[in-house]
Amino acid sequence: MKKEKYRYALIGCGFFAQNHLHAWSQNPDVELVATCDVDFEKAKAAAETFGGTAYSSAEKLFANEKLDFVDIATTPPTHKMMVELAAKNGVAAICQKPLAWDMGDAKAMVEAMSDKNLPFMVHENFRFQTPMRKIKEIIDSGAIGRPFFGRICFRTAHDVYSAQSWLVESERMIIVDVAVHLFDLARYFIGEPKTIFTSAHRVNPIIKGEDSATILMHMEDATCIVDASYETRSDHSTYPQTFVIIEGTKGAITLSADYHLQVVSGTSVSNEVIEIPDHGWTSQPWNGIQDSVVNVNKHWIDCLRNAKTPETSGEDTLKLLDITLGAYESINSGQVFTVGSLLK
Repeated sequence: MKKEKYRYALIGCGFFAQNHLHAWSQNPDVELVATCDVDFEKAKAAAETFGGTAYSSAEKLFANEKLDFVDIATTPPTHKMMVELAAKNGVAAICQKPLAWDMGDAKAMVEAMSDKNLPFMVHENFRFQTPMRKIKEIIDSGAIGRPFFGRICFRTAHDVYSAQSWLVESERMIIVDVAVHLFDLARYFIGEPKTIFTSAHRVNPIIKGEDSATILMHMEDATCIVDASYETRSDHSTYPQTFVIIEGTKGAITLSADYHLQVVSGTSVSNEVIEIPDHGWTSQPWNGIQDSVVNVNKHWIDCLRNAKTPETSGEDTLKLLDITLGAYESINSGQVFTVGSLLK
C-alpha cells in the first residue's frame, strides 16, 4: 500500500481528536480529505482549520470520498459501527481505545477488517511516548537483565471531567480510561500476564464508576503492579505523566516525576531527564501525550507503506481488552481473573 500521500478522514472531532489533527498536519505522508462529527459545527471547525470537507454523517463520508484510511476518534460505544463501516467500504482504519466495551463487539470489529484483508490498528498511545520507547530500548539491551518486577503508576487530582464529561456518567471509568494504557505498558515491558487481581474504589461522589484502582498482574516469571487514581492530591502536579519502575536481575529502571530517568546496571548508575520533542503545537502539561500521537501516526504510516503488522493491531488489542475487562470481572467476583478467559 505504497503511496506518495495517503488520503484520510478523521471521524470524531472532540477533545482528544485535536491532537490527532495537529499530529497529522505535520506528517508529510498524508492528506486530510474530510472531517466528520455528529456535531457538525465541530467537524466544520476542524475542516476550516486543517482542511477537507466537513460531514455530520459517516455514511455520507464513505459514500462521497475516496480514502486510504480513516482515523476513528469517537467515543467507545460508536467504535464497532465505525470500524464495520470502514470495512464495508474497503478502507483501512486506526481506532481510538478502548476498542469496545465487550469482547464480542471487539472480535466482530477485528474479524470485519480481517475478512477484507484491511490494515487495522488501535490508537494505544502510551507505549509510543518518548520515555516509554527509551525504557523499552534499555530493557531490550539487556542492561538490567531479566525483568522480574514492575510498578506502573498514574495518580493525579487533575480535573479530567471538564473536558471529558462522559467520564462522569460512565459506570466503567479509570480502568478503561487510564489503566488500559498501563496494562499495555506492562505487556510491552515485561510480557503477558497469566492472572490479575483488582481492587477498585469510587472516591469522588459525582461519578458513577471507579476513580481509583490497583491491579496485581502475575506474569510467567514476574509480577507487575498497575495503579491509577484521579483523586491523588499533591503539591506538584505531574499530570499526565506515568511513573515506571522495572527491576531486573542486573539492575533497575525508574522513571519518576518530570521525566527523570535513572538506570542502575550492575555497579553503574546513570541519571537523565528525557526531553520531549517540541512540535510547535504541543504544550505543557500535555506535551508527552501529544508527542506520542505523532509517534503513533508515524508507526501507522510505516506499517501501511511496508505492509507491516502494527504493534497495537486489532488482533493484539483483543489480548489487552481481555485484561481490561478481566479487571472488572475481578472486581465483581472478588477473585483472581485468569487472563485469556474472555478470548475463548
